[in-house]
Order: sequence, then C-alpha cells, then structure tokens
Amino acid sequence: MSGNPKFIVTFVIQGKEFPVEVNPNQPVKAGVVKALQDSGNQGNPNEWQVRTEGGAQLDMNKSFADQGITSPTKLFLSKGPGRGG
Repeated sequence: MSGNPKFIVTFVIQGKEFPVEVNPNQPVKAGVVKALQDSGNQGNPNEWQVRTEGGAQLDMNKSFADQGITSPTKLFLSKGPGRGG
C-alpha cells in the first residue's frame, strides 16, 4: 500500500509565498488553514477564496486530487467578495 505521496503547494497571500506540504486526498481547506496560520492571518478560512495561477476558483471542500492538483503548484488566496476588513 503505497498511498499518495505528499507534495508542496505554495499559497500566495497578500503577495507573500507560504509553502505547505499537502496530501492530494485531503480537502483544499486543510492546506488553506495551514497557510493562514503560517502567514499570521486570523479568522475563518471560509472568508477566503483559492484560485489557480490560471484564475480558476477551487472548491475548498473538495480534495486537491479531485480538482486536478496533484503536484507542486502555486495557489492564490484572497478574501472573498464583501468579506474584507
């Protein structure tokens, strides 16, 4: 039973990069929570949106693999519309 190897997703938050090791089968939200902790951002991860370099929005409740993210990549986190402070 080899399982799926973990890989690094680099989350870009307010122009800074935060690499997070993820499992392709875990929900995107798990990586978002870790990146927000690492960046010092407080609050609810549901207030954030995740987009690929191409601009496609990801569903935080689906796994990385389900959305085609299976190798090192860069994802962009931003506050959702109407939720910024």
